[in-house]
Formats: sequence, C-alpha cells, structure tokens
Amino acid sequence: MSSFFIRRPIFAIVISIIIVILGALSLLSLPIAQYPQISPPTVNLSTTYTGANATIVNQTVAQVIEDQLKGVDDMSYMSSTSSNDGSYSLSVVFSLDSDGNTDAINVQNDANLAKNSLPSDVQTQGLTVRRSSGDMVLMANLYSPNGTYNQAFLKNYADIYLLDKIQRIDGVGNVNTFGSSYAMRVWLNPEKLAERGLTVSDVVSAIKEQNMSAPAGTIGSLPAPATQEKQYSAKVEGQLTTPEQFGNIILKSASNGQFVYLKDVANIQTGTQNESSNSKINGKTGIGFGIQLSSDANALDTITEVKKVLDQAKETFPPDLDYTIVMDNTNFINASINEVKDTFVESLLLVILVVFVFLQKWRTTLIPVLAVPVSIVGTFASFKILDFTINTLTLFAMVLAIGLVVDDAIVVIENVEEHMSKDKLSAKDATEAAMKEVQGPIIATTAVLASIFIPVAFIGGVTGVLYKQFAVTITISVVISAFVALTLTPALCGILLKPDDKAIQAGPLGAFFRGFNRAFDHFKDRYTGKVGWMIRHLKYAAVFLILVTGLMGICYQVLPSTFVPDEDQGYFMASITMPEGTSLNQTIKTVDAAAEETRQIPGVKDVMTHAGGSTSNTGNLYVALEKSVMPTGMTIEWSGQSREESTSSSSTTKILIMALVFAFLCLAALYESWSMPFAVLFTVPTGIFGAVGSEYIIRQLATLFNANTSGFLNSVYMQIGVIMIIGLAAKNAILIVEFAKERVDKGIDPMEAVVIASKLRLRPILMTAFTAIIGCLPLAFASGAGAGARCGMGVAVVGGMTFATLCGLLLIPAFYIISEKMARNFWKATGLKRIKFKYRMLRR
Repeated sequence: MSSFFIRRPIFAIVISIIIVILGALSLLSLPIAQYPQISPPTVNLSTTYTGANATIVNQTVAQVIEDQLKGVDDMSYMSSTSSNDGSYSLSVVFSLDSDGNTDAINVQNDANLAKNSLPSDVQTQGLTVRRSSGDMVLMANLYSPNGTYNQAFLKNYADIYLLDKIQRIDGVGNVNTFGSSYAMRVWLNPEKLAERGLTVSDVVSAIKEQNMSAPAGTIGSLPAPATQEKQYSAKVEGQLTTPEQFGNIILKSASNGQFVYLKDVANIQTGTQNESSNSKINGKTGIGFGIQLSSDANALDTITEVKKVLDQAKETFPPDLDYTIVMDNTNFINASINEVKDTFVESLLLVILVVFVFLQKWRTTLIPVLAVPVSIVGTFASFKILDFTINTLTLFAMVLAIGLVVDDAIVVIENVEEHMSKDKLSAKDATEAAMKEVQGPIIATTAVLASIFIPVAFIGGVTGVLYKQFAVTITISVVISAFVALTLTPALCGILLKPDDKAIQAGPLGAFFRGFNRAFDHFKDRYTGKVGWMIRHLKYAAVFLILVTGLMGICYQVLPSTFVPDEDQGYFMASITMPEGTSLNQTIKTVDAAAEETRQIPGVKDVMTHAGGSTSNTGNLYVALEKSVMPTGMTIEWSGQSREESTSSSSTTKILIMALVFAFLCLAALYESWSMPFAVLFTVPTGIFGAVGSEYIIRQLATLFNANTSGFLNSVYMQIGVIMIIGLAAKNAILIVEFAKERVDKGIDPMEAVVIASKLRLRPILMTAFTAIIGCLPLAFASGAGAGARCGMGVAVVGGMTFATLCGLLLIPAFYIISEKMARNFWKATGLKRIKFKYRMLRR
C-alpha cells in the first residue's frame, strides 16, 4: 500500500486534507459538556392530595402508585417523598443504557393503570410525569432589593415574563422554581358553616360550578332570517379573578328566599397557592429558579442564550426589581475546557521540540508534526457518528494522543534516514525499503493499542461511560495516525527528505546538537553492553519483575481512592434539618440566621436560601463565592466530583484484566506464538508501578509541604492513565521484539538478534517515549480549573512511562530471551539438556 502513495504523493495529501475538513466541520457543531452523559435516565412523577398529611398521602397515593410501578422495564430503583402539604413526588431511576423517552412512556402507562384506585381529588388533580433532565446547570434568583414586591408577585412576574421564554430556548430541558404561584385563598369559618348547615364539600362544589368559563352558543347562526348579517359566539363569563367576585359565589338559598354567599362564611384574599416554603437572596424576599439541560444540549451555548434572555428582560423590569445568578456551572466548564486547550497547545509545542532535538532537521521535523492535525482533527469526524460530546474526557484523550500520533511517523522517518545514510539510497528508494521493515511494527502496535482500548468501550455503568469516550477517542486517533504513517508520511518522505540534507551545524544550535549526539552515542554504547549483561543474567530480570509487581500491589493498597477528586466550582450548598415537627416560621428563622452568619464570611458573594417545601423542618443554602486573585506563588486546585465510587473499583479491575487479556490475544495472533506476548507484557507491571508509585510519592510530598493533594488519588483519571500505560509500555516492547523476531526468523541467534534490535531501536524508542512523556508534562503540572483531574492523569502517565522506559530498555531483551526459552522448552521433555544460546557482543 505504501508504494502506491510514495509514487502518488498528491493522492495521499488529498486524503489527509479530506480527513481534516470532515473533522473540522464536525467540530463546529459538536455539543460541549463537562462530562459525558453519566446520569442514569430518571423519570419524575408528582401529584397533590389537597388537605392530606404525609401519612394519608403515603397510604392512599404512594403505595397505590408504587405497587403498580414495580414491574417497569429496566428500573434500577425508585424513591418517593410524601409531604404534610399533600404533595407527593416519586423518582424512578433506570439503568444507564436504557432509553429515557421509552422509560417515561412506560411510567406514564403504568401510572394511568393505578389512577382509578387513587382518591377522587388526586384523580382530578392528575398525575404529572416528566423525564428528569439531570442536575441544575444554572441557578438564579429574581428579587426586590428594597422589598417593594412580595414573593407572590415575584413568582407571578417570573412565570409571565421570564420562565416561559427560558423554557423555549433550544437545549433547556426544564426550569424548576422555588416558590408558589398566585392563588385565591378562602379561609372558612367552621362556626358560620355550621350555623347555615353547610360543609366544606358544599363550598368546594359551589366554587367549581360558578368559577368557570362555559360556551353559551352562537347568535345569528343558521337557521336564521335572511336579513341576519352578523354572527356572534357567546359565552358565560364565569372565570372569577378578584376576592369580591369570589365573595359573591352563591352557596345556598335560605328558606326565607335569601342567598348565602361565600363571603358570609369565609375570609377571601389573594395569596400564594401554598405557604409551605420560603425563598430569599441575601436576606431579601426572592424567587429562585434552576435550569436543567436536555440530554443533547450544548451547555455553553444554551446557558449563554439563557443569560441573554435574562439581560433583555431586565431592560423592561419595573422599578426595584433585579436578578442575580447564584450558581453557574458553565463558568467552570468553560474554564476547564480552556485550560485543557492551553494544555493541548503546550503539549504540541513540547512534542515538536522533542522531535526536532532528535531529528535535528526542519524538513524532517515537519513530517511527523503534520500527522498531529490530521489525526487529532480527523478524530472529531467520528464524534458525530458515535454521539460523543466535547468534554473533559475526550479532550484529555486528545492531549495524550499528541504524543502517540507522531510515534508511527517517527519510526518511519528514522528508518528512512537510516537507509539513506547507510545504503546511499534516494529518498523514494529509501522510503520503500524502510516501509517494508516498519509496516509490520506499525500495524502491530496499532492493533495492540486498539485491542487494549476497544474492549473498554463495552463496560457498563458510569465508569464504563467515562472509559468509553476516552478509549474510543484514543483508539480512533491512533488508527488514523497509523493510516497517516502508511500513506502521508512515506509520501512526504519521498518529497521532502534529501540524501545530502545535513543536520544543523552552525551556531549555538549546531553546537547543542553535536553535544547531544556525542552524549547519545556514548549512552547507546553503554546501553548495548548492559543489554548483553542482562540477557546473560536472566534471574535478575525475573526477581526484579516479582519485586515490582509486589510493590505495585502495595502502592494500590495504600493510595487513597475516590471516584473523581473533589471539586471547587465557586459555590457550595448546605442543608439544614430541624427536629421533626418544627414549624415553617421557626425553620425560616434558623435558615435566615445561618445565611446571615455565612454572609459575614470573607469571600462570600451571594447567599440564596430556601426553607420548607416538602417538609416544614428543612432548609437549604446556596452560597456563591467571590472571584479571588491568589497571591503570587500560590495556586488554587480544581478538579471533578461525582458519585458511583462504590461500583467503580470492581469495574476498573475488570477493565485492567480485559485490557491485558485482549493485548495478549492480539499479540499471540500477530506473532503466531503463545509465548512471545509475554516478552511484551512482562514490562507492563513496571509501568503500572511507576504510575501508582508516582501518585503515592507526590501525594506524600504534597502532604509534607501542606499542598493540595486532591488530584493525587486512585481516581478514575489515574486509572485511565494506567490503562494508557499498558498500551505505551507494550508499544516500546513491540519495537524491539518485532525486529528481534525478524532476525531470528532469518536464522540469527536469539541473543545476538535481540542485542541488534535493542541497539537499532533505541533512538525511535526514546523518541516515542519522550514525546509521550514530554507531551503529558503540562497535564502533570496543571493548575486552574480541572487541574485535579489533569494532574491525576498526567502524573500517572509521566511516572508510569518514565519508569517503564528506563526499566523496559533492559528488561524487554531479557524477557524476549525468557520467552524464547519458554517456547523451546515447552516442546522438550522434562530433564533434557537446557538449550544454550550463543552470544556475540556487537561493537560499533
């Protein structure tokens, strides 16, 4: 395949341009979110039994509905709340992979079956079934700074002028409000009712019958006189709006011919639908409302549009009316995404620097650098098909992929230059000769990386969703980079490389390169001797592997674990629970006192409170913090927060085992050998130990110097880094094992073959390892929004890859010889003379 593109380089360039264009077009329309969709589908059901307390609601409403819903398909669990104000709410949580729309329909159908068994008042009220849209992304409060308006006015104003507009914005799933709407409140006098022989039911029936609009026919409709020119629709004006109109409702006719009116037995006034809750902002009466997004919404675009609607509405606010945003998660999302973008640029520049230091030619450096935009941008084209979002996990994958996508191109270029310098071939001939040698290793390393990451995509649960988006992103970018290495890279090598193109010699840069080359050649000579010593003393390699594996297990045990690190997003919430039976007034006093104390804390911007609701003895505080510029030399650490820690550990163990098993099977198929994969995978424990050990050591140092340790935990981000290390460590081993095996197949002694392979592959191994390590340094030293997550992953990859490379350079040749002996001894009877391998030290 490569020969075709070497002869037709424009064809290869056009394919790469098309990949970039498709990726760019997809990138412009992809939704942006902090995390993938990890909240399980949830359906909420609510109703009200007016006048009933919590016990009656539980017995007559909750039990009936929940008994009917027990058999809903894919349901994980359900939880409900029955309140003293007669309200009932039920949350039905489904398995993560179920369809939310189907779940809502199933709940609606089963709830309708239970409807006939509910009290008549509940049947009249109806059951509201709505699919939950997840956590609130933005929380705001409409308030009167000078107290001109009461809560009923604020709620009514929000309903009419704000919430309906917000609800219509594309991407808004639901708008939740803290407060009650306007209502006509009728306070009955029991004594006056008894005097007139009336009951509460009589009053309710009279209000229902006389407070309604009803059609009254048509005037002038056919049959009508021929002279009739107009036609009018008539209706009975019965929809009452004022206390006076309600007061004139007739309850009964007395025996003396006089009427008994509602105003005769009740006090009527406008108020709120219920007075079981209270909402304030900084001690002032207000109405809070929270925005939930639809599942496919772009969080940044949607909330930007919400803020625009609020700003436009503010221009027409009456005097002494304002709003404030208490919580806005998109600020953190935006900051976190921008931080990752900066990390991406830093990683790209560092990778380019490493490639230039090793290759030392501008032309040569340009070739692997061009693989980055093709592989990275091209990956976004698959997001549309896979229904992925641009989120923290996918961007982390992109950052880590920078060091990977140049690897295959580096292997090609290094081998092409080897043929040009030693065999004196032209660029095209050298490229064709090189591609025959490296095409196999490129395909093998890509297959192994894919075999490690692809099975991860089939793990269920929240952990599986997080791993899936990361794993698939890495896999697609690596596959594209392999395609580029087999098409665009050889085409560009044939065009750009020149046999007489010398490395930079003049100036300080030339002096640096000469010193670097002398040091590298000296290191290569020393390394070749150490490899010879190691393969003659295989027991040391085996003992070291056992020791590292044991230490790896100890580090896993002592390193504290969490699902994801704690997170500071500029706000916090507090919950207050008073003793059972506490009145709403007493709860409001307590919540107000707590809010006042909180406002005195330096750095607090706003405090929104909500007391009451489902129970009169509970309240919540939503506290927004001021932005703060840290003193010079100090930083603030951010990261992530989630649930599901209890189930993540078992999923992670399963993922690690699957990654190793699939890597083994893939290597066995590629090498047609059951023993050869061990030569590659025996180095994996060194990488895992380096990852976990680095997290533990840095955590201890951070603790010693009283620094933030939130990122240095056994979190999902570190575990993703460990999965990454399995692939990277295997990739280094393949470069040596593949070349050694080729020479053994040609009849060369295994010991001699592995020394030759180690010497020839040292430069590309170090180049690919350094690009991966240096590319992840910005993650390891991250600060700002999302730093905890980036540090956790970066430290794992940098520490694991560094230790795996340093140890692997010596252990891989030893494990190769061990694997060869395993294969040969397997076919010999026990007790036969052990196979001896000849060894000849190679000298320059």
